[in-house]
Amino acid sequence: MARRTGFTTRASCLLAAGLTAVLCGVLLGEVDLVRAGVLAAAVPCVAAVAVRRAQVRLANRRSVDPAQASAGEAVTVHLVLSNRSVLRTGTLLIEDRLPDRLAARARFVLDPLGGHESRTVSYRLPAMPRGIYRAGPLRIRLTDPFRMIDITRSFTATSEFVVAPIVDPLPEIDPARSDELGDSASSHSIGAHGADDQSTREYRIGDDLRKIHWRSSARTGALMVRQEERPWRSTSTVLLDARGVAHVAAADPPAGVDARLTSSLEWAVSAAASVGCHLLQRGRELALLSGGDRQRFGDSRQLVSDLAGLRETGHQYLPVQASAVRTAVRESALVAILGRLDPPSLRMLTDAQPRGTGSAALAFLLDVDTWEHPDEPSDGAAATAAGLLRNAGWRVAVVRCGDPLERIWRTVLGGHRDLVLR
Repeated sequence: MARRTGFTTRASCLLAAGLTAVLCGVLLGEVDLVRAGVLAAAVPCVAAVAVRRAQVRLANRRSVDPAQASAGEAVTVHLVLSNRSVLRTGTLLIEDRLPDRLAARARFVLDPLGGHESRTVSYRLPAMPRGIYRAGPLRIRLTDPFRMIDITRSFTATSEFVVAPIVDPLPEIDPARSDELGDSASSHSIGAHGADDQSTREYRIGDDLRKIHWRSSARTGALMVRQEERPWRSTSTVLLDARGVAHVAAADPPAGVDARLTSSLEWAVSAAASVGCHLLQRGRELALLSGGDRQRFGDSRQLVSDLAGLRETGHQYLPVQASAVRTAVRESALVAILGRLDPPSLRMLTDAQPRGTGSAALAFLLDVDTWEHPDEPSDGAAATAAGLLRNAGWRVAVVRCGDPLERIWRTVLGGHRDLVLR
């Protein structure tokens, strides 16, 4: 904890007056004026020495409620100040640093704390958009009883909290499981029959060399690695198109308006969080594709925390993820949440044709123009891209600004009675 001691304005004026009196007394030969000046100048100096030797010790504990909020939800910060010495403090002037997004300041005036006394101060942060934020550190100004000396102390502790994307509940309708995707069922049947809970596949760059299966490699003539089979947990993949060029957002959105109505990326992130949490709650293993990286998640809290900090990428085209998308279509059930598609990106998606007859990959294709010009008719680019994806075997829903995800999900999957969970 940093500490700084300085004179207040009152002490500076008294010190200046005392020195002036001493100087005038010397020049005029007035001994009493010199004595009065010395007394006036000595008061703030003695106060500074006394305050420095007082050894007032303060401690600070802080917490945030809730630690993980949803976008548009207010957050409360609690500060607990404790005086660990037996001496009484002066008046406390408290200032807590707010997240950089907020221009306001959190300032309080706290009455003196008695010896070993604790007091709690709370303040409420306004509703903020999705993101990861930090509040603090706390700064305290203490004054002596005569208001001569200021002591400024800065603590180092901060509070980090997450404002997660909004997660909408989805109908109990599920895309097909990965072990139902055509010829993939055979690979899962080994573990299902309890033989050897392992199988082999071709070596990929980055695989652990210790997993190379030399007997299979010798038999096939190519490097093969062992992989764990978990037939009782199906795998699903969510592809989130987070390219900056694929989305639009209002330059100055009005306060208090749902960010999903002013930014197509925010709608896409919220949809990815909702779909991911829905699938995880159904016992799926989930992988998220965004910005070229493939991340695996085992619980909903980890997923929404990761999506809270997601920012748009600088990629121009989706083909940077072509290999990962082809793998996801081949080995898992895929849900793609797509922004504006350029010809190379659309070609890559149509080439990644899903396997299986009743379990086509799903695509939520955002008609981004409706976010940019809500009152004008769309140019039809999203509908054209949707038609090409359907011809390639995808199940596609075109999303307009303001469309609820629950209705989109039901539209895409509601026609399959055998997909309703029981």
